[in-house]
Amino acid sequence: MDRSQIFEAVGRRLLAARNDDGGFGPGPAAPSEPEPTALAAIALDDDGARRWLIGRQRDDGSFGVVQGFVRDEGSTCLAAIAAGPGAVRERALDRLEDLEAEPVTPSEAVPLDGSIRGWPWVGGTAGWVEPTARSLLALRLYRPGSPRIADAVAYLRDRRCVGGGWNYGNQVVLDEVLPPFAHTTAAALLGLHGVDAALEWEGAARLRGLWRRERAGGLSVAFSLAVFRIRGERDQAAAATEALADVVARTDLLGDPVAAGWAAIATGPGVHELESP
Repeated sequence: MDRSQIFEAVGRRLLAARNDDGGFGPGPAAPSEPEPTALAAIALDDDGARRWLIGRQRDDGSFGVVQGFVRDEGSTCLAAIAAGPGAVRERALDRLEDLEAEPVTPSEAVPLDGSIRGWPWVGGTAGWVEPTARSLLALRLYRPGSPRIADAVAYLRDRRCVGGGWNYGNQVVLDEVLPPFAHTTAAALLGLHGVDAALEWEGAARLRGLWRRERAGGLSVAFSLAVFRIRGERDQAAAATEALADVVARTDLLGDPVAAGWAAIATGPGVHELESP
């Protein structure tokens, strides 16, 4: 399959997963949630998904799932992109600018700069690489003058792995140097594109090797393909497209709407929504 054929295949998979309420769940027959619905809206320019999403914005501008006292914050950045111009996006961006992770005390076991907080997955908890990268992406796209962009870049610089790239949060734990992963490295690069050339270059150099070691994972390959397309790395993009075609043909992405959403973004016109306007 070429890129357009992958887009058509995963787009069909995504549309087949739509719930009766117009949204998308994280798995087959699962209730609709903001993250897969936002990805579908971005990937397919889907008005039904966008309407569902807009109707689920919380009073503070955020989007996410609430389970008991656990309040998900990781979907707000994707929803800001998917919602389109207007008050819903602006309230979501306001929330991203206001949101800050809880401070982390550095130690010999986990050396880091505790003054740099980043963004959390869940309110009232520590920061992590991917929600920080997602928030950076939304802010660099729609609020390029935000002072929080510098905070996000500082966090990603502090938490990058030895030799470049990113894992979920730390360079070193208990004197063990932790390796980077393709998925989290690509997520960081989507946020950093055009913001910090040196940090982006170092991460991209690492990603060129990482994604090939994780080529069996559809999500890692889709994230990497999106990065290579945005960066104009045609040879890497061609190789990643071939790998993604193989994963789709063999696994159908295990019926995962989130993986299908990212694959559709990476292979279709939705990837341009992640570039600078």
